[in-house]
Amino acid sequence: MRVKFWGVLAGMAAFVVAGSCQAQEFTNSSNDSAQIGFSTGIFNVGEDDEATEFRLDYRDNHALLDFLRPIAGVMVTSDKAVHGYGGVMADILWGDHFATSLYTSVGAFHDGDGEDLGHWIEFRSGIELAYHFDNQSRVGLGFAHISNANLGDENPGAEVLSLTYTIPVGSIFN
Repeated sequence: MRVKFWGVLAGMAAFVVAGSCQAQEFTNSSNDSAQIGFSTGIFNVGEDDEATEFRLDYRDNHALLDFLRPIAGVMVTSDKAVHGYGGVMADILWGDHFATSLYTSVGAFHDGDGEDLGHWIEFRSGIELAYHFDNQSRVGLGFAHISNANLGDENPGAEVLSLTYTIPVGSIFN
């Protein structure tokens, strides 16, 4: 039931964003830089076995199909769960200072001392709303769902609420 609810909610959010982005701009390699993202948040939010999430990801600036950016990252939780993943992200700019990022990824998951999500392969999909600074760094609030897409006998899934700060890769080395 929980998975269906969040799936329907994510679908509605994608429909609203896609329908309203006609006058907006998708970012691609010509108008954004590669970024490193640092996140912290609540893994399995709203459940009895919540844990703290820490995440590091790389968001490439070389767009596929002119708007899909490759992403890769690793998440660890205070319950010693680990999820390494890779996927794609689409960024939508709203004026000069706001961005919506939609992403999906797949990767290997180890539950550590936390909730067993039913399989070692887990998919992560989410949305992030961010303020885009003039120096191309961002701060944003994100919501994600992690699920094995019924690859395992069980598929409890987990929701993640997180705060993310991204910085351009070029600013690290300058």
